[in-house]
Amino acid sequence: MEFIDFLLSHPILSGIALVLVVLLIANELSGRLQKYANLSVTEVARKTGRENTVLIDVREPDEWRAGHIKGARHIPLGKLSDKLDELKKKDLDKDIVIYCRSGNRSATAASMLVKAGFEQVGHLAGGIIAWEAERYPISKKK
Repeated sequence: MEFIDFLLSHPILSGIALVLVVLLIANELSGRLQKYANLSVTEVARKTGRENTVLIDVREPDEWRAGHIKGARHIPLGKLSDKLDELKKKDLDKDIVIYCRSGNRSATAASMLVKAGFEQVGHLAGGIIAWEAERYPISKKK
């Protein structure tokens, strides 16, 4: 009873609490509905160079030239939708790992691939920033 009295006598605090609860529930549900994996730097490092793994860098050309993970393919996010059919023909059954600078564009790209029918999709959480912070090497070669 005291709880209800408190809520009724503090409508602003009650409203804020309600919004926070709704946001927490929405965040939890979105994480459970996500169809791609958030991969750590260590997980991505283990996958690189494997025959069944395709590493895709979705950053812009100037970012790519500044340095990328060795063995990655460069497909800027804005051109990814144009490359989906090509990827399906060659790599539909492979593990796809996507990365960008910080993880935002790669999450968008991962969602695009899942919607296109890819089942084994992950993205590098934290992007190449996290990769470099862990002192993994980058390449400036094509």
